[in-house]
Amino acid sequence: MNPWLARNLVYRPATWLRGEPVFRLLREYEASQWWSAERIATAQEAALTRILRHAATQTAHYADAARAAGLDPARISAEDLEKLPRLSKAELVAEGERMHAPLTAWRTSWKTTGGSTGVAVRLRKDRFATAAEQAASWRSYAWYGIRPGDRQARFWGMPQTAKARLRFAGIDFVLNRDRFSAFAFRREDLRGYFERVRRTRPVWAYGYVSMLAQFAQYCLEESLPLASVGIRAVVATSEVLSAADRALVSRAFGAPVYDEYGCGEVGAVLYECERGSRHLMAENLFVELVADPTPDEPQAARLVVTDLHNRATPLLRYEIGDRVVPAAACGCGRGLPAFGAVFGRAYDFIETSDGTRYHGEFFLYVLESARERGLAIRQAQFEELAPDRLRIRVVAGPPEAPGEARKAGEWMARELERRSGGRLRMEVQEVPDLEREASGKLRLIRARQRPSA
Repeated sequence: MNPWLARNLVYRPATWLRGEPVFRLLREYEASQWWSAERIATAQEAALTRILRHAATQTAHYADAARAAGLDPARISAEDLEKLPRLSKAELVAEGERMHAPLTAWRTSWKTTGGSTGVAVRLRKDRFATAAEQAASWRSYAWYGIRPGDRQARFWGMPQTAKARLRFAGIDFVLNRDRFSAFAFRREDLRGYFERVRRTRPVWAYGYVSMLAQFAQYCLEESLPLASVGIRAVVATSEVLSAADRALVSRAFGAPVYDEYGCGEVGAVLYECERGSRHLMAENLFVELVADPTPDEPQAARLVVTDLHNRATPLLRYEIGDRVVPAAACGCGRGLPAFGAVFGRAYDFIETSDGTRYHGEFFLYVLESARERGLAIRQAQFEELAPDRLRIRVVAGPPEAPGEARKAGEWMARELERRSGGRLRMEVQEVPDLEREASGKLRLIRARQRPSA
C-alpha cells in the first residue's frame, strides 16, 4: 500500500475511531525529546503524582499498599513512590482484579504477555496508554527515517486460532505490514520469505533478533540479493542484540540495525538512537535503578518501571527483571535518559529432526492460550529432552486445586503436538518450582546444547 494512503486514509482514521490520540502525542513527543534533562524530570514528577493518586484511590491493591505504608491515598505524591513495595510479575498475576481500576470496558483493551519468564500476564490498558506507546515508538522510528504508513516486513509470531488470525490480519492491514512467521519454518520457507520481501519491497524490517539473524544467514549462504531490495532500516527486538548478530543482519539486509528494548506490560522502554545510545521513553515511563553488578558490568542495575499513563491497570515499581548499564548524556542532544548495554531476555529455538524450527514465542502463544481458557498455570517451562521430544514443566498450583497445573500442562502438550503436525512429542512434569539461571532469570525454553556448525 502507498505509505501516504496507509498513513492518512487507514492508520490515522483507525486511531481516531479507537479514541487513541497517537498523532497529537507524536507531535508532542517529537518536541519533548529535545527538552533538557531537568525539564523532562519535572514533567515525569507531575505525571508520577497523577498516576500514584489514581492507583491509590481507584484500585484495591494500591489502596491497601498506600495505607500499609502510612500514606493517604488521596494525598500521595511522587516523593512517596519508594515507600510502596515493588511489584513482581508473579504478584501481578496473583492480584488479578485487585489491580484493575473501574474504567468503562470500551475505553480499554486486554493484553496478554509472558515473555521469557514463563509467567503469562493478562492486564488491561486504556486507550491513552496504548496511544502513548505508539507515539513513543513512531517518534523513535523517525530516528531511522521511518514514518507511520511505511511498509514493514514483520518477522514475528503467527496467531494460532482463526479468530486471532483474522484480528491480526486487520491490524497488519492498518499498519501496512507483511507478516513472516517466526514459527515452524524450514529452509524452503526462508526462500519463500525472500521472494515475498523482493516482491513487496518494504521500507523497513522488524522482528525477533534470532529470526532476523536466521533469515540473514540463509540469504547470505544462498547468495540471495536481499540488500538490493532497498530496506532503509532493521529494528531488532525481544532478544539481546549481539555485535555478531547486528553485523550479520546489517550485511545481509544492506541496512543499519537498531535495537528496541521493551516489556509487553508497559510497551517500549528503550530505543537506540543514531549515536548508539539507548534512550528511555521518559514521557511514558519512570524508572528506578537497583544496583545489581556483574563481573563484566560493575555498573549494571535492575530496572524497576512505573507506567505513567495506564490508568486501567496501574503498574507502580514493576520489576521487569532485566539489567541495564546507565550511560552519560548522549551526543545526539536529546534529553531522554541514556543507557548502554541491556541484559535481558533471550529465546532459544527448538529444531526438529526434519529441520523445522520453532521460535520460543511459538510456545509462549500456547501458554497464553491456556491462560485465556482459564487453565490454572502459575509458571511453565519447555525443556528439550531429545530431537522431537520435549517436557513441559509446570509449577504446581495451590493445595486447594490439586492436579490443576498438570491438567493445564496436558492441554498444552496436546496443543503443541497438534500445532506442530505431530513433529513434537510431549510429556508433562509437575514441579514445585522452576530452576533459575545464574543471572536469576527464568528461561521459557531450555534447548539442548548443539555443536557449532
